[in-house]
Amino acid sequence: MLKGFFYRLFFSFSFLLLFSLNHIDYVSPAPVGEHPLIAGWKAAGLAGGEIEIEGWSIIDERFTPLSVLQKKARTLQRRLRLQTDFPPYSGEEPAFAFVNLDGHLPDGSHVILTLQSVRQADGTGETHCGLMGFVVPVADLRHYLRRLERALVPLKKDFPFKLAIRGEWQGRLSEDQAGELAEKIFTRMRAEVLSGGPAGASGRWQAHSPYFRPESGLEKGGVNMEFAYLYDPGENTTQLILGTPLIPY
Repeated sequence: MLKGFFYRLFFSFSFLLLFSLNHIDYVSPAPVGEHPLIAGWKAAGLAGGEIEIEGWSIIDERFTPLSVLQKKARTLQRRLRLQTDFPPYSGEEPAFAFVNLDGHLPDGSHVILTLQSVRQADGTGETHCGLMGFVVPVADLRHYLRRLERALVPLKKDFPFKLAIRGEWQGRLSEDQAGELAEKIFTRMRAEVLSGGPAGASGRWQAHSPYFRPESGLEKGGVNMEFAYLYDPGENTTQLILGTPLIPY
């Protein structure tokens, strides 16, 4: 309960996705040398959009005091070359400590980094690290993700990430248009559609692509990518999102 509360406190975003770094690595060579998600996005004729990267992982199975969290945060800030406009936001109570950094990388991408530690009533504890990035399209998304991974190695060798691309379609996307976009994406990614489809003003497809590893704990050949759209009548735009392996409603 406590961990969940502070997770929502620092990462209260409606677009948290569910996937791990293993899904960014490839089972098969990426199409045309690009990250598979980017290749699928372009195959549908979509340009621009914002890439969202989010990860949350246990880095220690014990409570970590604030002074140690602050030292770890400084190390990560240096390794990421994260430039912040304000000092780190931090705090400590007998059973909880945290440090939060908000800044930009040299390429201009926005990154939020948090370290949190919780002590349970029985004396056990956990320490977590969370990272969320908002990236404009980059020349090599694979290289960008590997840079993040290398920066986080002192905390954890295999750090789980989540990934999605969001964009807009001017006006309302018809069911036929949405189906055509989905077909182009899944064809480029050699994906098998497992469920879903258009449903009026919104729609959602779940598929399996050989370009991504299966979600941990799920059966082989299960869902490892999704595409969805949602019409916003107030803005008269249709929101599009492509992610792996799952995306939020």
